[in-house]
Amino acid sequence: MAECMDNWYKRVFLGRTRRYCLAVGRAVTVLSLFWACLAGAEENANVNDEIDKPGAVQVIKPEVKPREISEADIDTEFFEIGIYAGVLSIDNFGTEPVYGINASFHATEDFFLQANYGVSRAGTTSFEDLSGQNVRLLTDSERDYTYYNLLLGYNIFPGEVFMTSKLTFNSAFYLVGGVGNTKFGGEDNFTTTLGTGYRIVLRDWLTWHIDFRDHIFKSDIINESQTTHNIELSSGLTLFF
Repeated sequence: MAECMDNWYKRVFLGRTRRYCLAVGRAVTVLSLFWACLAGAEENANVNDEIDKPGAVQVIKPEVKPREISEADIDTEFFEIGIYAGVLSIDNFGTEPVYGINASFHATEDFFLQANYGVSRAGTTSFEDLSGQNVRLLTDSERDYTYYNLLLGYNIFPGEVFMTSKLTFNSAFYLVGGVGNTKFGGEDNFTTTLGTGYRIVLRDWLTWHIDFRDHIFKSDIINESQTTHNIELSSGLTLFF
């Protein structure tokens, strides 16, 4: 009896132990496969992330070669003096040549003062031409036209003029206005002068100007207290010193 119990106990206990060991082995195998799959998936995800990342941006630097130009600048001096010549339309007395000198002081880059002195000689009026030699409104000496004025100028549009690909000149368009005196027809007349001009700096000491002026004053030669407009167009050269 005891031997039978012993045999039964061994069969039952050893059978269960063997089944338990087999179950544990299978569970370990399944877990190992599961962790291996997770590790493989994570590695694939990392590889895909690396592939999806944009590559380094390559910056292309253009090869730009600066152009060398020869540019004339205004000299460091502030004073300018020069001569000019042109035509002057004297109200009622025709258009005649005009000559003059001027001097300027450049207070800043934008503002300057300019003094002018000009001379001309009036012609005859249409009334004198139609009346013949016996009618003259002015004597020969009274036909001399001289003026002087002091103007304030403002460089409204400074810029550059490109003559060639390697040669450029500084330039400026400016406005002027001021007062002075005009001696004409035996009268001294208080004169208001308004105008514009264009300046090109040819060298650091040499400048070319084109100027337009309107000399406005009242005259009693033709009619009493008649406001006259005397238009001047001139060009000249100035030197900096």
